[in-house]
Amino acid sequence: MDVIQKTRAFLSNWSKSGEADCRKYLTQLHSTPVDANAVDALATAYHTLLSATLSLWPPKHPLTPTAFASFVKSMLLSLPSSSQDAPSPAATTLSELLVDNMWSIDSQLDDVIADSKATLAAHVEKEKEKEQVNGQADESGAVLSRDAATKDKGTLLELVKLLLKDGVVNASLCRERLDMSLVAGVGLILDKPSFDKKEVRARTGLFYKQNKFNLLREQSEGFSKLITEVTSALPPPHSPATALPLDPCSIAPERVQPVWERIVSLIGYFDLDPNRALDVILDLFSAYLTTHWSFFLVLFSLSPWKGQCGNFAWINEERGESMKEDDCISKYKGRSLDEVLNMAESKDSSKTLPAQSTPRVMAQVLGFKFRHYQSPDVTEMTPRQLYLSAALLIREDFITLDHLYPHLSPTDDDLKTKGYKAYMASIDARIDNAKVSQLAMAAPLESSSQPSSSRIAPPPPEAKKPSPVNPTSEPKEPPNQKVGLLVALLSVGALRPALVLLTKFPWLVDAHPEIADLLIRVMKHSLATLYDQHLVTKPRNPSNLQPCARWGATGVVPAPARKFMLTLCAPTPPGTSTADFVYFFPFWADRIPICSTLEDLIDVIEPLMAFVGLHISRDPVFLTKFARLGRLHITSTLEIDPTTKKPIGTPKSEHPISKFWHKILRVYFLPALPLIRGNAVCTVEIWNVIRQFETTVRWKLYGEWKTRTYKTHPELRVRAVQVDRESKGVLRRLSHNTIDTLSGTVAKIAHSNPCIFFANAVNQIMAYDNLASVVIQALRYATNMGFDVLVYIILDALANPHKERVKDDGVNTSDWLQSLASFTGMLFRRYSADLSPLLRYIVHQLYAGQTTEIVVLRELIWKMAGIEPLPTLSETQIAAMAGGPTLRIEAVASSARGARLDPGDAVLKGPLRLGKALLDSQLALPLLVQVAQQRQSAVYKIPDAHLKSLASLYDTTHGVLLQYLELLTSPAVIQSEDYAQKVVPTLADLGEKYGICLPICMQIIRPILHSSLLATALAAEEQERVANEEAEKRLKAALAAKRDPSIANSRIASPAVGDSSSSETPAPVETKSGTQDAKEDVVMENGDGQAQTISPAPEPMGPEIKALFEDVKKIAPKAAYDVIGPGFYLTFWQLSTYDLAPPASRYEEEGAALRSLSRQEDSKYTMADRSSDRTKRQGAQAHRARRDRYAQSAQTLAQELKTQAASRRFTIKRLARRRHTGGALASAIIEHCIQPRCLLSPMDADYCAQVIKAIHIMGTPGFSTLMVYDRLLGDHIKVVVFSAASMKPRTMVRRFLLGILTDLYKWFSDEASYEQDNRTKIGGKIHTYPFPVEKASLLTWQNFQQVLRKWHRKLFKSLADCIKTNEFMHVYNAIIVLKEILPVFPLSAVIDLTGPPLNQVIETFIEKEDRGDLKILARAYHASLKKREHLWAPTNGLSKKTAAPSPRPSTPNPPQPVGDKKKVVEAAPPSERSTPSASRAQPQPPNGTEKPSATSSAKPAAESIPRPEVVRRVRTEPRGDTPGRSTVNGNGVDSSKSQFMDVDKPAAPNKQEEVDSGRPSPTPGLRADVPANTLHKNPPTPLLNTLSTNLPPAKQPPHSPRTGHRLVEERSSRSDAAPMPPPIAPSQTASAQELRETARQSIRRNEEQSDTRAMPIEARGESPPTRPGTRNPSTESRTSGERLADRGDVDRVEDRRLERENSRQEAYATERREHRRERSERERERERERDRDHRERERDPERDRDSRRERERDRDRERDRDRDRERGDRHRRDEKDRDRESRKDRDVSGRTVLPAEDRNQSAQETLGKRRRPNDDDPIAKFTYILS
Repeated sequence: MDVIQKTRAFLSNWSKSGEADCRKYLTQLHSTPVDANAVDALATAYHTLLSATLSLWPPKHPLTPTAFASFVKSMLLSLPSSSQDAPSPAATTLSELLVDNMWSIDSQLDDVIADSKATLAAHVEKEKEKEQVNGQADESGAVLSRDAATKDKGTLLELVKLLLKDGVVNASLCRERLDMSLVAGVGLILDKPSFDKKEVRARTGLFYKQNKFNLLREQSEGFSKLITEVTSALPPPHSPATALPLDPCSIAPERVQPVWERIVSLIGYFDLDPNRALDVILDLFSAYLTTHWSFFLVLFSLSPWKGQCGNFAWINEERGESMKEDDCISKYKGRSLDEVLNMAESKDSSKTLPAQSTPRVMAQVLGFKFRHYQSPDVTEMTPRQLYLSAALLIREDFITLDHLYPHLSPTDDDLKTKGYKAYMASIDARIDNAKVSQLAMAAPLESSSQPSSSRIAPPPPEAKKPSPVNPTSEPKEPPNQKVGLLVALLSVGALRPALVLLTKFPWLVDAHPEIADLLIRVMKHSLATLYDQHLVTKPRNPSNLQPCARWGATGVVPAPARKFMLTLCAPTPPGTSTADFVYFFPFWADRIPICSTLEDLIDVIEPLMAFVGLHISRDPVFLTKFARLGRLHITSTLEIDPTTKKPIGTPKSEHPISKFWHKILRVYFLPALPLIRGNAVCTVEIWNVIRQFETTVRWKLYGEWKTRTYKTHPELRVRAVQVDRESKGVLRRLSHNTIDTLSGTVAKIAHSNPCIFFANAVNQIMAYDNLASVVIQALRYATNMGFDVLVYIILDALANPHKERVKDDGVNTSDWLQSLASFTGMLFRRYSADLSPLLRYIVHQLYAGQTTEIVVLRELIWKMAGIEPLPTLSETQIAAMAGGPTLRIEAVASSARGARLDPGDAVLKGPLRLGKALLDSQLALPLLVQVAQQRQSAVYKIPDAHLKSLASLYDTTHGVLLQYLELLTSPAVIQSEDYAQKVVPTLADLGEKYGICLPICMQIIRPILHSSLLATALAAEEQERVANEEAEKRLKAALAAKRDPSIANSRIASPAVGDSSSSETPAPVETKSGTQDAKEDVVMENGDGQAQTISPAPEPMGPEIKALFEDVKKIAPKAAYDVIGPGFYLTFWQLSTYDLAPPASRYEEEGAALRSLSRQEDSKYTMADRSSDRTKRQGAQAHRARRDRYAQSAQTLAQELKTQAASRRFTIKRLARRRHTGGALASAIIEHCIQPRCLLSPMDADYCAQVIKAIHIMGTPGFSTLMVYDRLLGDHIKVVVFSAASMKPRTMVRRFLLGILTDLYKWFSDEASYEQDNRTKIGGKIHTYPFPVEKASLLTWQNFQQVLRKWHRKLFKSLADCIKTNEFMHVYNAIIVLKEILPVFPLSAVIDLTGPPLNQVIETFIEKEDRGDLKILARAYHASLKKREHLWAPTNGLSKKTAAPSPRPSTPNPPQPVGDKKKVVEAAPPSERSTPSASRAQPQPPNGTEKPSATSSAKPAAESIPRPEVVRRVRTEPRGDTPGRSTVNGNGVDSSKSQFMDVDKPAAPNKQEEVDSGRPSPTPGLRADVPANTLHKNPPTPLLNTLSTNLPPAKQPPHSPRTGHRLVEERSSRSDAAPMPPPIAPSQTASAQELRETARQSIRRNEEQSDTRAMPIEARGESPPTRPGTRNPSTESRTSGERLADRGDVDRVEDRRLERENSRQEAYATERREHRRERSERERERERERDRDHRERERDPERDRDSRRERERDRDRERDRDRDRERGDRHRRDEKDRDRESRKDRDVSGRTVLPAEDRNQSAQETLGKRRRPNDDDPIAKFTYILS
């Protein structure tokens, strides 16, 4: 109805624009002639227009016949024309529509006239009735209708004449379809009566007359002669190699012409039926199709059944001359597929001749042959030859598809309904079968333990005999001859009729895949020329496809000759070992359009591919070629780099070529890929196309592929179910033991169906976190496209809004998110997938406020770069973080990116790829800014969250920020230049533009300042070295000139010519106080007698620091800038523990460990290289590579330590110059410097504790150390504890408090240390800190003890108030801080008023508290507190002058002598942490028994500041005060001199004064009346070297240098004999290294254990104190041997014995553990060798058995030796220990006093000597090596 209304609307406005609109509308309908709806719409429109010209149905807007004819003629002209003489299909359609409509209207007019006549006849019968009125009305109506109909017939007649005249309609079509009266009226029939008579005769002869033939004569002779004549005239068969006739094709008509003439004679002579003769010839054609198809085609072309067949193109001799075409211009561009096929067919066929006979006869004869096989009685299938014969006849235009199509089965309706339903039913059945496991459907397996009789299956029941089926009851299913004909048409290259069938039934390609194969065959031929032109760069080697000669018993055997065989199968099957197949019709490709340019892919290949769809997967070769051309087509839109010849940039998505290939990916490539089973090449080629697009475009394709594509096609539905089942089965069986066997299966599934497999894998990983590593290893064969899809699947899972990111507690990350993040990190570490999408996703999520996604970034950095979050670092690792990059890597991630990296992972280069991805994607800065902003604002964006959740969120973001900064500043990831130039903006931009807080800004900018200052330090070091060398040369010249004045003016005394450093930079000369006497310092003069002048001091602030003053002014608080000053502020934030305290012990440990590993690998390399086993020799290079890597890393560590030492010296000098210009208030420093930084990281907390002491030791004027400590330990504690709501600030606060309390307790315990750290000696004069303050007005040691007691009380009150508040976070933080500072608080040695009240507060809290987590935490702290009750409980029996024992000693120490008040009573409580104690090295206990380590050093970084060079005279002879002993220690410093800040040599105190006064002599201290300037530590610049350093000495003394100096004097006073000097260097043997490592481990374990043992000083607590000024008795002293009877001495000896026994037991237990560990390692090695032998035995069962027996005997002998050695060592150790203890007991209990001379001789022989341990005494050897 819409068409009628539209047409009438056009008629209403016909004269204006209606005609043009109607023409436009109908032209659109004519453009789709195959659309049935369009054809119906055209018929309706033309019927409406024709009705408008008639009067019977008067329209509102009539149309004249002339106007209608002119309109139709204009429509004909507007339709597309044909390139041939025949009318175009559109014109034919128009003619048929018009003729059919005119016939329809003519029939309606005839019906109206007949009805009118019937009405008038009825009126005549009723005219006698008296109803004239009504009758007249009826008569008039009938008459009007008759007249109008008669008039309309005349109009219709006129209209037909006009259309015939204009050539719109065909005359033959009018004769065929119009009524005879209308045909006669227009003049198409001249004599209608005669025509009617002929028609009657023809119908009578056709339907009623029977033909009479001589059947007997025909059967016997006529048809037999016909067959004989045809077969005898056949030419030789076609060539098997080419399928062409052997004779020239041009003589074929001449050869066939006589044959046809004889056939005509036979038909006439025997009166044969021509149709039956044609049937016989067609049978012969099918029989000889393969070898003589050309003969029969020529024969048919000479017959009257030729139809529209013209001359054959393959007959022309000029066929071999190919026409040269312009390859640069596409001749098919912009044309439809029909036009493209017409152009291809016009090349092959000649001009079509006018039809001489109807082609229906041959079509009907063929149709009868097809119908024969449709009969139910015929069981055989329709032969292939019949299909191919019909296809050839259709191709050569002998018949048409329209004439043959009605004879084929099934009907269209049956094919659409039954055929399609059968196909969909098969799809459903395949889906059901894919869902059910076949193993589950199988019968259960019987047990093999059952008797054989029971396993015999029972006989099956007798099957019922099928009853005979009536053939008529179940009719035979008709064969699908339409599909067979379609296949044949495609085989011979008849594309046009084949595509007609495919257009009607497009699903036939899915149900019959052979159709897709033939269409792909066509497209491959079309692509071949273009592919060879662009992508084949060298000729193919034909030998790869041909057999080669072989060697035989008689020599070279030539390859057998291959045979060619003609075949009817298409595509041509692959050849066998002896034959190659050739398709019988070689001209099948003549009518296929050939692509000559890349643009032809759009107009030729894509329309043909639309019929195939996803079935292009059936031919991977075609898919590969098409994909390669696609990549070339896309890159053709880009510019080419003239140097690299590679495209530049990315294709634009709006480009037509990009759109075309995007469609190809969507519609064809990605749907086809799941149907390709395990072909990685196709996946790679498709990836090469898809990677040309941006990530967003790619992932849109992946999203559609995952969610919609698998539902769009039945085959994909089946495949999706199959792959889902396969992938789940593989994941179910995947484990560490099955990785090797299942990796290939995983890769095959992931190649073709990555979306399904990876979605299942990710779901499994989110549920089972232990599956992640297994899946990572199983993806070793995955392609880049697979990893790209996997990243998409991961981000799709991460972005799932329906999953909770946090657990119900609101603190912990959900398991699925944690597992997925860990899997993501491991994935990108092992494989080089594209990181930019993940990084961009994290940035966007953080920008959107989704802070929970930061866990992905944390795991990514951890897994790829090996940088762990700081809370997971151990104490030793934190200590190593103060070193250089190499040390940090070796301590934290040596196995991930250091020297211990697995060689298999070394090639992964995860850190480099992560850094490159951050720089290339330009996401390093956005990610840094977002993480920093989230750290500041995350807690404010979730106002309703629990405090725990907020604390956890802040901890996570803060940890990731530090982790990310460590990543950006690692040289192995991003170079320092790139970090400064490509990542970090200016300091002002960080604060103003990005809104990052100032502490984080300084944390970000510090690495840049460090790099620049380090370069400056190294340059200054080198300059100083050169200047020193020149100064040394000048001094030598001056000395030589003094000795020999004759050479004073020689060139020896002159500096080098052109050396500016020698003249402009003289060497500074400065005395070294505390290292040698002033007498020995000699200031040398130059040759002119003028003393050297000191160069002017450089600028205190370097240019690097000054450049940031303005930026700091913009973003820093005004108080910080004005009060503290930019110089001090920037210096504080620029420095780190790297600049103050190089972790020398960690350098030594890591270097020693690497050198040990290098030696082990060297021995393994030597053994493997000399081994007779080839497998071991092949692995020798791996050991060699590890050895070299370990050695190189050890050298790097040594060089890095030197660099750090130079940086430290430069820093100290710079700070010394700066100290005179700095001044600040304590509150401002705490607020803007110490408090913000100590909350950042553990290293920063250690730095804050160290820098206070460092500033104090430098004697900085204006810095009130006492006030700083008072503010920090006063009410400020409560504020900090209240504010530290999260875990990380709590950790940093307690670490900072422990550091400063440890330092203060050491001052409290040792008055000498207190005095030493508060005075210095400059120019032989003692100065106290600060310099303007007099010594008498400073705070004394006793007053300092009172101040520390006050601080302890304040600390107790603040923490107790926090606990009493019962607020969760306050209580939690207070207990955590108390637990951390337990070694130094509470202590009764400081104040006994804090321990019991604190214990009471904790007990009260435990009784009243109901919250489980707080109660558990309080109980844990209370238990630790009770263990240390002897250290904080009030001690009424002990003297208050004696300090408490060491709260936590690292190793058991011998009993210390009880001295006077000035002596050290106990060692400072060492911390379990590595970093703080390492950087704040304090003097060791006086006994000097502890080995210095990272945990025993107590002075910060300023201890070993290099002093100016002082020229001294060198003495070669030893000092007189230490005869026989070298006075130079391992550091090259005279050990007899003071190594610390001793102002004077320790003279013997005036004993009488001490006895009389009863109190220590006044010492320099802190002024009590000036609290703001009281507590300063150490000297100005010239004496900054008084701070001990952690640099590795050649041989570190085992005790503090100051106490060691005192002990040396005491020992020298006891005996004149010099002790044995220590070894120059420690032993480097394997046993020594092993024992040293064992000692370190035991010491480390002792430090980690809770201190529950009583200290040795407690055992001596009851003994009476010694008199002041006297030294303690010793068993080694010559004068104290007779005092052993004293009870105190016996107790001390007993204590020593017990300690030695404990140490021996611990050493023995350690050695036993080491032996067990070695034995377990040997056992594991044996197991691995056993497994390796087992695998080799499986591979080679005939392997030499003697070698295996020999290896087993060797292993047994080695096992027996180990067992015997262990048993013997244990027995020997037990016996020697018992003997030694019995001897010592006898010596203690009943020792006799030797004569004086014997005693002196014994003391001289034994004093200072060390007994060499026996080789069979491991305990003694252990002790010897440790010493």
